[in-house]
Amino acid sequence: MVQVIESEGVTILPLSQQDEWKDVVPLAQEETATMICPIAYAEDYKEKMDYLRALMAKGEVSQRALKLTSDVIEENPGHYTAWVYRKRLVHELETSMEDELLWVAELSEMQPKNYQLWHHREAVVEMLLDPQSVQGMSQDERVAIPVLRRELGFLAESLDEESKNFHAWAYRQWLVHTYGLWDQELAFVSVKIDEDVRNNSAWNQRYFSLIAGGSSLSAEVVEHELAYTLEKIKLAPNNESPWSFIVGLLLRHAPAELYQSLLPQITALAADEEYLSAINGTPFYWATLVDIYEQQAKDVPEKQKEAIELASSACDVLATECDLPRQKYWRFRQTQL
Repeated sequence: MVQVIESEGVTILPLSQQDEWKDVVPLAQEETATMICPIAYAEDYKEKMDYLRALMAKGEVSQRALKLTSDVIEENPGHYTAWVYRKRLVHELETSMEDELLWVAELSEMQPKNYQLWHHREAVVEMLLDPQSVQGMSQDERVAIPVLRRELGFLAESLDEESKNFHAWAYRQWLVHTYGLWDQELAFVSVKIDEDVRNNSAWNQRYFSLIAGGSSLSAEVVEHELAYTLEKIKLAPNNESPWSFIVGLLLRHAPAELYQSLLPQITALAADEEYLSAINGTPFYWATLVDIYEQQAKDVPEKQKEAIELASSACDVLATECDLPRQKYWRFRQTQL
């Protein structure tokens, strides 16, 4: 039996005792006597869900339905069916999108890594601002649009709170891509990497900013990214992110630069007295050498034999000294050279 609830001095009656809901016949969840592990829902939550099912079954679009989705979601933020229903209600009721974003922001303070919350925010922003409406605008004009300016600010605050929140970064990618906010993104990412050079999410965003924005990887861009990455490697040689970033960037967009530019720079760093021990002791240096020599063997026939031997030697170091937990993997890589 659903109990009367006292909350902050206010008496909250069960829905079955509220006049507003007298016309609704609750729809219970289908359950069988043979269920292996039935879920013991709280009685008040179960009642709300029974009423929500009834409203969804008849496709009701009303303010009371919207309020009920709020109650259900606040108790169970991962309830994707309630989120889908709410999206429809917000759209058809022409709800204040500004109020909806405020509600989502309040919820995100308690559930910053809730996928449905971020997906719903995307939908609300698109209802507020049609992506087609920004076509032809300059970057400065787009960033000045109140909706976009607020979203960028909200994201900056979210990432200050949790700099590796995958969902916030994914939402940022969606926002930047959907509204073409490329010009400011590399500067933002650089700040986040300066704050924490080990922030793998920020390194991923850097790659996204360079490639998805349609930036041409000119010789100048490649040179800049090589120099930038090398400086970050010096700060934390045993940090995988910059190694993976630069290899991935060059491998897919300027493969010759792996052995023409990256190779001499990292081998010089490995021979530098200041960094010799740290660089030679990290598996990421040796793994990078494997990738570089493997690419060189494919691209330069006259150096194929030498490059394969060098890649194989790097695999030996990884299998016997630097990366013992993945010894079998590196032995396998040797067989594939």
